[in-house]
Amino acid sequence: MPNPIDPKTGAGRPALKVEDKRHWARKPSEEESQDAGGDDEAAASLRPTIVDEYRLRAEAAERKLREYIEAFKKAQADHEEFRERLRRDVDRKVEVNFGSLVTELLETVDALDLALAHLDGASEDEPLAKGVALARDGFLGALERHGVSRLVLDGEVFDPNDAEAVQIVDTESPEADGTVAATLRAGYRLGDRVIRPARVAVARHRRKT
Repeated sequence: MPNPIDPKTGAGRPALKVEDKRHWARKPSEEESQDAGGDDEAAASLRPTIVDEYRLRAEAAERKLREYIEAFKKAQADHEEFRERLRRDVDRKVEVNFGSLVTELLETVDALDLALAHLDGASEDEPLAKGVALARDGFLGALERHGVSRLVLDGEVFDPNDAEAVQIVDTESPEADGTVAATLRAGYRLGDRVIRPARVAVARHRRKT
């Protein structure tokens, strides 16, 4: 028989058991604690993997960027090289075409030179000779203003790059051996390029017997 309950003190009343079912106030069980610990460990183990993945992505992006930059620089250099090559080709073509035109004009100068050679020493033709010389010098002056110069080779050592040896003349001077004895047809240079080699007589030393 249960003990009587004292109405004043409440003695003999069975104790009430209160359970707090609020989820944030509830203490986790041992099994739940173990599960939570496993989740934390899994999350912690994933962190380095994620960091490595982003690092690898960043490195790959950086490599790709460097490749793009190098490709751009190469394309830019190729473009500049192409422009420079094109400019040189155009300049060369202009120079060649101009040289061809000059070569035709030089035939007129040759004719005037030949006329002067025939008129040389004829006193009665002096006014005509002066007129021919004036015309010839006018042509040469115009050519010089465009970079064309006459080769002066007499007395110089024969150079096959500047002249064609069409005649050999004997000389008693050892020092004159292999030099240009006379210019038979003038040669011309356009800038640094010989556009028409001269025709010359080359001296050859002969010992006296």
